Amino acid sequence: MTHIYKGVIIAVDTPDRTSIDTEVEELKSLAESVGIEIVGVHVQNRTRVDARSYAGTGFLTETAEAYGEDDLIDYTIVNDEITASQNRSIESYMDTKVIDRTQVILDIFSMRAHSKAGQLQVELAQLQYLVPRLKGQGINLSRLGGGIGTRGPGETKLETDRRHINQRIKEIKKQLKTVEAHRERYRAQRKRNQVVKVSLIGYTNAGKSSLFNTMAKSDTFEEDALFATLDPKTRQIVLPSGFECIISDTVGFIQNLPTTLIESFKSTLEEAADSDFIIHVIDNSTDALGTHYDTVKRLIEQLGMDDIPSCVFFNKTDIDDGRYLTPGEPHAYVNKEMAGEEILDILENFLKETMEAYHVKLPISEPQKVYDLKRYTIVEEESLDEDDGSYTFKGFEPPGDWSRRIVQRGE
Repeated sequence: MTHIYKGVIIAVDTPDRTSIDTEVEELKSLAESVGIEIVGVHVQNRTRVDARSYAGTGFLTETAEAYGEDDLIDYTIVNDEITASQNRSIESYMDTKVIDRTQVILDIFSMRAHSKAGQLQVELAQLQYLVPRLKGQGINLSRLGGGIGTRGPGETKLETDRRHINQRIKEIKKQLKTVEAHRERYRAQRKRNQVVKVSLIGYTNAGKSSLFNTMAKSDTFEEDALFATLDPKTRQIVLPSGFECIISDTVGFIQNLPTTLIESFKSTLEEAADSDFIIHVIDNSTDALGTHYDTVKRLIEQLGMDDIPSCVFFNKTDIDDGRYLTPGEPHAYVNKEMAGEEILDILENFLKETMEAYHVKLPISEPQKVYDLKRYTIVEEESLDEDDGSYTFKGFEPPGDWSRRIVQRGE
C-alpha cells in the first residue's frame, strides 16, 4: 500500500494570471496522483513573485504557524517552478520538504513512462531540471533528498556531480536521436504507403485513451488519472466506407507544462504534428472547459500544428450544445459508451469536409487500382458500366499527393 504523505500548497497570484483557482485545483490533483494528501491551500496576492522566498517571508511565517504539532506536514508544494535559493528559503520557514509544480509533474511522468523512449525522455527532463540547481562542482544531487520529486534518476545518479550528469544528458540525447531517426523512417514509410494519420490530442485525462480503444477496438491502458498515456500508441482503423487510416493516442497537455518536458518530449509531441487530421478531445464534464481548450490551442500553435485540419470531440458527458461551443470549429458530442461504428461515422463525416471531391472512371481490368481507391479514399458512390467495362466512382480523397495519384492513374 502506498504511503500517504500530507502536504500544503502555496501559490502566488499576480495580476498577469487569469486562472489561479484552476491552477491550484489542478496542482492538488497532481499531488494526489503521487500520494500526497493536500490538507491546506494558501494563495498570496502579490504584484510579482519574490525572487528570494517566492511568496514573501511574512506569508511563509503565517502559513507555517497555521500548522501546529498535531498537524505534521511532510511537503510544501509550490505552484510555480522555483529556484534552488527559493527552495531553501521556503524550507527554512516551513520546515518540510519543498517541491514545485515541475517536480510533481516529472514524478508522475516517471511513474507513467513504460517504453524505453519514454523513460529516456523523463530522465532527460529530470536531469535538465536538476543541473541549474547544483551550486558548483562537488555539490551533488543527494542535497536535494529522495522521495517524491526525485523519483527516476536513482541512487547512483543522486551521488553524481554536475560533470557526470551532463555526460549522461549527452548520452540520453544521442539515444533519443536514434529513436527519432526510427520514427522518421516510419513516417516516411507511411507517406509512401499513402496512409492517412489521425491523432487524438487534448488536455490530460480528457478521455483520449478510452475513445482510442473504442475507435480502434483496442485494449490499451486507460485510467482515470493524469498523464495515463505517455507513450504514443498507433492502430489501424477502417471507417464505415472502407477507408483505411491510422489513429494515434498522444500524451496529454496541461497548463504551465514545464519547458524541460516540452523539450524532452519534443519527438513524442511531433508525432501529433505529423498528423493529417487532429481530433481535439475535451472532457465535457469539467468546469474548466475554457481553460483546457485554450491551453491545448496554445500548445498546438507552439508546435506548429495550427494549420492541420481538426475537429473537437466533447467527451465523457452529453450536455446541451449551449454549454460550450468552439467558435468556427467543427465539433461533436461523444462518449465511450457509444458504439465504435457511430464514432467512426462522425469522424468520417469530418474527414470528408477537409477532403477533395472526385469523380473518376476505372477499367475493370485494373482491380488493384479499384482496391487502392477503396482503401485510400472515401467512396460515396460506385457503379458498374458493363458496356465499356468500367467502374465509376464518386467520393472524397485526402488533399495533396496521396490518393490523387490513384485517381489520376485511372483518368
